[in-house]
Amino acid sequence: MSMFKLSREYWMLGLGLLVYLLAIAFIAYGLEQDDFGLFISAYGIAFSTYLVSMYHRYLLSLKQWKMIAFLLFLVPLFSLPSLSPDVYRFLWDGEITLLGIHPYAHSPNALVELQPSLISSEYLNFLYTHTTDLSKGNYTVYPTVHQVYFLIPTFLSDDLFVSLIILRVLMIFTMALGAIYFLKLLHLLQLPKHLSLLLFLNPILIIEVVGNLHFEGVVLAWLVIGIYFLIKKNVFKSALFWSIAINVKLTPLILLPFVLRFSKLKFTLYFYLSTFVLSVILLSIYMWPSVFLNFFQSIELYFVNFEFNGSVFSVFNWLADGFVEGNPTLIVGPITSLLAFVLILWLAFYKPIYAPKILLERMMWGYVIYLLFATTVHPWYVVLPLGLAVFSANLGVIMWSFLIMLSYGFYALGSSFWGTVLIAIEYLVLFFFLFYPSNGFSQMSKRFLKIDSIK
Repeated sequence: MSMFKLSREYWMLGLGLLVYLLAIAFIAYGLEQDDFGLFISAYGIAFSTYLVSMYHRYLLSLKQWKMIAFLLFLVPLFSLPSLSPDVYRFLWDGEITLLGIHPYAHSPNALVELQPSLISSEYLNFLYTHTTDLSKGNYTVYPTVHQVYFLIPTFLSDDLFVSLIILRVLMIFTMALGAIYFLKLLHLLQLPKHLSLLLFLNPILIIEVVGNLHFEGVVLAWLVIGIYFLIKKNVFKSALFWSIAINVKLTPLILLPFVLRFSKLKFTLYFYLSTFVLSVILLSIYMWPSVFLNFFQSIELYFVNFEFNGSVFSVFNWLADGFVEGNPTLIVGPITSLLAFVLILWLAFYKPIYAPKILLERMMWGYVIYLLFATTVHPWYVVLPLGLAVFSANLGVIMWSFLIMLSYGFYALGSSFWGTVLIAIEYLVLFFFLFYPSNGFSQMSKRFLKIDSIK
């Protein structure tokens, strides 16, 4: 009877993984950004089969799961980005750099106005026309290491299809390197390595990082390596990889206060100094004095002008709308950013961080606070706290990797009543999981995923 049950479980797992693969393929090759009904249905199927696979994860060895994860990551390899056009700006930056034009010097619109012949090239014209209007009108915000990733495929090819494949291979290779250290980190913390599957098999990583070519998975890979060497007390290696992560996206900067509470003062000062020096060296490769203000102008716009899928910010903005003439975001954006900064500092310093597990959990909460107060929260932003959430028992961020996909309703529904309802559902359910981990439903979920043993 037990053998029959085991055989049935294997068949169910295999069937679930096949359905998962088909759902991912459908999203990657069969949908557009505004196909919200089909998208959320397919993603719901993928996420459900992911949860079932997590329940049965001990049926297979970690080596077998690695092969399965690798195959799943290859599914979107030959697809055009189905949900986001950001990659066209990435490749645009790489192409103009190759032409000897500094990517921070001009917005695409200004550059085309200055050099109309630039888009006489069919390929550059395609990249320009497929870049969003918002991106065309602003300077790039991507630091040095990010730009290097853009430069490699553009150096090797002028074909969009080939460039996308090269960029994806680079990202997968980086994440594979990060996965090695992710497993080392689990071993160091005496946690079961099968927990890594909560991240490696999560559909948001496959769809948003590999499929839509967003670099949060790359940031997470470099950051995990930096955290591993931090815990191993190797100050230079930790600072080096942390600096690389910062030079892909700047957000790992928000985690630096946690290091001071975790490490001794002398080590922390060396770490801060090394991280600062290495980050400045890397940044200065692209951050010339003549373009410095352009880069930070776009950073400033992100905090005071852009709005998408906010939570605390949106509530504050709604309340301020009746009291502020003009655009309340110009006032509310900086206020919520300051509040997030203060809360992150409080989280870092209110109690000692005496163990690596606590450090990782606090860092996860640091990212969560940052996103809850942010003006803009795209789905792929969740990848960073998701990676850190694996080391704790809180399922909130894992569930957020499904719930945040409701924000894609904006592209079909806009700012209508039903679009607002979807965002409200996202955050109400998220808060339930994040802030009430002792409730019965959450405990049942932990037992379902077999992670209730994590303390």
